[in-house]
Amino acid sequence: MDAPVSAEDPVKLRAALLRAMPMSRMLDYGMDHGDAVRLANAAVSEPWHEVAARLAEAQSARAEAAAGRGDVETAAACYRRATACLIFAQMAFNTDRPAKRALYAQLIRAYEAAAELDTELRVERLSIPFRQSHCTAWFVSRTGDRPGPAVVIVGGQSGWGPAFHQQAEALARRGLSALLLEAPGQGDSRMAGGLHLDGNVDRVFSTVLDAVRARTGYDGRFGVWGNSFGGLLAARAAVHDSRFGACCVNGASAKPEPLPFRTAREQSRALLGVDTDDEAAAVFRTLWLDPAAERTSAAMLVLHGGNDPLVSLDQQKVFLDLSAHPTLRVWDDGEHTMYNHSAERTEFVCDWFRAQLGRT
Repeated sequence: MDAPVSAEDPVKLRAALLRAMPMSRMLDYGMDHGDAVRLANAAVSEPWHEVAARLAEAQSARAEAAAGRGDVETAAACYRRATACLIFAQMAFNTDRPAKRALYAQLIRAYEAAAELDTELRVERLSIPFRQSHCTAWFVSRTGDRPGPAVVIVGGQSGWGPAFHQQAEALARRGLSALLLEAPGQGDSRMAGGLHLDGNVDRVFSTVLDAVRARTGYDGRFGVWGNSFGGLLAARAAVHDSRFGACCVNGASAKPEPLPFRTAREQSRALLGVDTDDEAAAVFRTLWLDPAAERTSAAMLVLHGGNDPLVSLDQQKVFLDLSAHPTLRVWDDGEHTMYNHSAERTEFVCDWFRAQLGRT
């Protein structure tokens, strides 16, 4: 049996979970509105991950019934909503205890069940060799199209891979391709592949571009889009590989340090595979970017939310100085990574990538 998520007061625990996973984030990651309401308003006595898992089970049951009727469009949509529920179920655990691993494996199965039924999008799982293991990624493009310029999408400390399906789908509908990458320290690459994040992460992105080029034959400019802490990884990728012609940083610091919140500290240690905050700080310092010494030829788009409690505008402006072609977009009332403006944010970024990378 797994230990409880936390031994602290259940009211305080539920409040902490809702701060980390507000309804705006649930909707951004693809949850049905009714499911998000039920999860947010569940009784304090009900464990968060159990409520979210039950919601996923209900969506999966709907998917199976729809598939049995031949309604594959509905089935694929329900499996994706189940995936979103499971994203938030596993997020209740900051460390890789058995329950988190099991929920993440279930999440992947739901996402791949949706892919098998989707008639409009092609979603292909890739296992990209790295070190003595592999990174997991999903290549997303429109069915029947020759893959267009690819944008690598990467998340942060707690949201990974399928969490950003709606961003990938929006790119695909504009004639681009997307690669949902789970970098070392993230998702399946960590829980199944045993990889953790360190100062060599830039090599992963170059390896990914090699894999996409081999997969598609495309040899032009690529994009990279980093959400939350992943924005730093995206900027580093653009600095260290000139094949990236466009980079979007959505809510990151160029010089990260362990945050004062327990949830964030635990997630950082899990991401990096270390045991203490001092060790985490030491690894973070190997990732810092300095515009005085590091530059990129890529166009740089930085997104900032005025109500972001984690990252300040000054911390984000550093990324603008990395490029000769910077653009800053601020939502004055924006939450972290613009959860509360997710549709407008995604449309703006995808249109920007299309303008920067063009079509094939």
